[in-house]
Amino acid sequence: MDLDELTKEVQGRYRKLLDEDADPNEWAYSWRSEYNRGGFKAVDFLMEEVINPGKCIGCAACLTICPVDVFEFENEKPKDTWNSACVFCELCADVCPVLRPTDRDLPEQIQLKEPSIDEGFGPYAYGVLARTTKKYILKEGQDGGICSALAIHGMQSGTIKGAVVGNEDQENPQIGYAKLATTPEEVLTSARSRYTYQPNTLALVEAMKKGIAPLAVVGVPCQVDGVRQQQFSSIQLDVAKWYQENIGLVIGLFCSEAFTEKGIDWLAEDLDVPKREISNINIKGRVEIKLRDGREEVRSLKAFGKFARPACLYCMDYAADNADIGLGGIGLNGWTFTVIRTEAGHKAWQALLESGWIETKELSEAPKSKELLIRLSKYKRNRPLPALMPTFSERESIGNLDTKHYYRGWEDGNSPKDWRPLPPPPKKKKAGPMDEKGAA
Repeated sequence: MDLDELTKEVQGRYRKLLDEDADPNEWAYSWRSEYNRGGFKAVDFLMEEVINPGKCIGCAACLTICPVDVFEFENEKPKDTWNSACVFCELCADVCPVLRPTDRDLPEQIQLKEPSIDEGFGPYAYGVLARTTKKYILKEGQDGGICSALAIHGMQSGTIKGAVVGNEDQENPQIGYAKLATTPEEVLTSARSRYTYQPNTLALVEAMKKGIAPLAVVGVPCQVDGVRQQQFSSIQLDVAKWYQENIGLVIGLFCSEAFTEKGIDWLAEDLDVPKREISNINIKGRVEIKLRDGREEVRSLKAFGKFARPACLYCMDYAADNADIGLGGIGLNGWTFTVIRTEAGHKAWQALLESGWIETKELSEAPKSKELLIRLSKYKRNRPLPALMPTFSERESIGNLDTKHYYRGWEDGNSPKDWRPLPPPPKKKKAGPMDEKGAA
């Protein structure tokens, strides 16, 4: 049997198991078992099941793990540019968070700090509200500046040599790009959140080529999950081993969804300013905007929400459950909701604490933030698995690309099979002359 036929056969077995409501681990076994048979064309399988149907979340794990650079990253997803270079290693499919359920032994592999609890936002050992005492970091950072403080302190203490972060386009600060920061100054220029999407993890390739390690990786949950799949891939090729041995700290940023550039265009038009004048955006149940001239504006999150990135529907992680440390503003002003999940996270946090770089408060001082975190995490955790979700075109056909509110039924304790798409929003009827006068 040639590779194309084998790939189709593997895909057929996979689809059959989906149709039969088999256990998700059986889905994975249907194609992962081919490792021992000499491999199949996993890149074609990945394209057909994830990327072409529009289910790719854009974590770039497949791109940064590929030993022969089959993919390029274009329009927030991998593009199969050099298919002929494929060596059938199957790494691209193996590390895809959409295609593959997380292995059951991952908590042990990432070395959770025990005893750990799970209150609905991923296993963690302890949590605090925190902010840095370093005013120069607090000035540039988002909320409490904890992410920047962790990276800068790690560099100054020598525990990390570089940090994979996101930087901003000077002409359009809300559009980011992947950055390998190797100095505290580079970390600071990359501070603050950007609510459009760009995988920081693209910078992993540069770090590996330059041999910069140990690394801290900063990313939203989908990127964190991709990194963990890379580190603990069952296919032990050199690239996966390098990530496992040289990524020392994974910092996860809470994320409900990202937004398209059209959303930034809309904000700029609504504010009547060029996009480059929007210096910072923060979402606290509303959209808080800072402009370069010092003005501060507020806009409705509901209005901004229509620009949510459609691909974010396929992400099932809000609180970066598999990170070493999870961070988020979650309704706080000037403080960061911080959860320590693993031994690596604990060591980095204790070093920061003992150096006097942070001040903390108990989580009990922000009960509403914790309640919100649990609710948002529950919504994403309880979604149907991406393999069972409709494709982008299917969602488009019913007129509903809403990321946050696409499904209903989960809140009643229903199983994923009971979830159902919301109907498309009704078309607004144009008011006639009588309506405008208020006449019946």
